[in-house]
Amino acid sequence: MPTHTVACPDCDLLLAYSASLARHTLRCPRCGCMVHRRADTSVDTALAFSITGLLLYIPAMVFPLMTLETLGMSESGSVIDTLICFYDNRYYFVAFIVLISAVVFPLLLLSLIFTVTMFARMGRYPSFLTRLLRLYVFLEEWAMIEIFLLGIMITIMKMRHSAEIHFDPGFYCFLALVLTTMAIATVLDRERLWALLSPPGAAVSVPSPPANAGSSGRTALASGLVLCHVCRQLERRRPPAAEPGRCRRCGATIHDRKPDSIAYTWALVLTSALLLIPANILPIMEVEFLGVPENSTILDGIMYFFKDGSYLIGLIILTASVFVPVFKIIGLIILLLTAQTNNTGYLRSKTVLYRFITFIGRWSMLDIFVIALLVVLVDFGFLTSIHAAPAATYFCIVVTSTMLAAKTFDARLIWDNHRQAACEAIPPLPVAKEAS
Repeated sequence: MPTHTVACPDCDLLLAYSASLARHTLRCPRCGCMVHRRADTSVDTALAFSITGLLLYIPAMVFPLMTLETLGMSESGSVIDTLICFYDNRYYFVAFIVLISAVVFPLLLLSLIFTVTMFARMGRYPSFLTRLLRLYVFLEEWAMIEIFLLGIMITIMKMRHSAEIHFDPGFYCFLALVLTTMAIATVLDRERLWALLSPPGAAVSVPSPPANAGSSGRTALASGLVLCHVCRQLERRRPPAAEPGRCRRCGATIHDRKPDSIAYTWALVLTSALLLIPANILPIMEVEFLGVPENSTILDGIMYFFKDGSYLIGLIILTASVFVPVFKIIGLIILLLTAQTNNTGYLRSKTVLYRFITFIGRWSMLDIFVIALLVVLVDFGFLTSIHAAPAATYFCIVVTSTMLAAKTFDARLIWDNHRQAACEAIPPLPVAKEAS
């Protein structure tokens, strides 16, 4: 049975899986990372969803999401209006983050997948498609329209007692757009696309030992190989003094380990920890009622939902805006100290911690999106209006810094001194089992 060999991106363990299985999942037996998942879907499915998403995009962004009515006055707003309000109030960094995460990157992702799958459907594979797919992999984490949708739901819960809410066409288009992008992420078989786009002779020949599951084994680094973190192809290591190599399949720069990973991660983590203080102490929102301004911090907004009896919404915001940033900072410090002190205890648990930090990082943007919607929708002149406050900028920097810190940290560093990584013998590699 033909097999492929790949390295775990989190612990660098070499693994083998059957190339003939149509639908399978490969998990690393040492750290638990899902290394590879092949879905039983076609390129046509992803192409159809991308076309649907592109058709929905403009009405979802431009049309009003909802209209709030109170005392004979009404106000409505779209996704584009939210970033315009931040810009008009001179919160330029926040406006920029909302622009790229909720407007620009979702469109880029849909366009990239449409282009790649359309050419694949026609059986044509020009070289620029690998660069497009590489860009898709990089941008995927920074597109946050599903978090924006959750922000819309929380805004509805917050304003349901204060105003009458009417859903506009933009809301339904935006909801359909979110479902479409989630469907693309579910059905997209990246390994199949990379295999289709791979130029002749790009793959490195790696011997595949007999199949036999086990968590002991040799790492890619110890075998003279290095993993491309973009397309998951193994390449031969270059001499230490040589210039960094490039993946022959996707063109990404590859290194044995991410350069200066520890230093960059420490810098970003310390920046996040310092700015987390003003982000929580300073007001993040200013509410004017009959001309009298009242400042509100993150905790004030959470207490509003608890006093209103909306415990679930309050708990969601508390988790996303307070617990998650603190958890990410503490978790990254634990990982950094583990890598620097060569501590080999609980490595699997720490790797799971790293993956969890990477997954939850983007959800802290929830509070920013809620404020963006409230600023647009609650603007009834002298009666009441809501404005962003200085903490919004600090909080936005904290979120982006922790996300970048998780990207710059190399989880393989905590495994490099593990006794199994220095194993001289090469036992049989674990082989993927067909998904049930």
